[in-house]
Amino acid sequence: MDEYRETLVGLFTEVAIIEHLLRTRMEKSQTEGLIAPHFGILNYFVRNHDGPDTVSGIAWSFQDPEDVVRERVEQMAELGYLDVTPAIGNAEPLVSVTADGRAALDESLNRIEPEILELVSEISPDDLARTFQTLREIRLTMDNLPDR
Repeated sequence: MDEYRETLVGLFTEVAIIEHLLRTRMEKSQTEGLIAPHFGILNYFVRNHDGPDTVSGIAWSFQDPEDVVRERVEQMAELGYLDVTPAIGNAEPLVSVTADGRAALDESLNRIEPEILELVSEISPDDLARTFQTLREIRLTMDNLPDR
């Protein structure tokens, strides 16, 4: 394997491993009933999507099947984290985050933040900023692939 390909494989392998390890740690420390996919949806609404969305819109953003997202939304509505308005006519119901959902996200971040800070304590803020920017550029490229 040439060096460039090895770097690419290594990069995506590390991202996958980090995601798995962080997901596991987050789920151990989270509010009861809040799992990583729920955290992702809350984060989507609070940080990335201003206003309500449909199940199909959320599914598109996460590149997940609509039935999977619909089930997650229903679970989160039962927990009081999301509000789902009834469908009117042919329009899809609208999903929005509740105050309890925002609070659950904040609580989740507060619980995991000290551990994350400890994990990256040996890495310079400049290196973290560059890594974040690079990963964000990769994610934005993936968001805009023609197969979306």
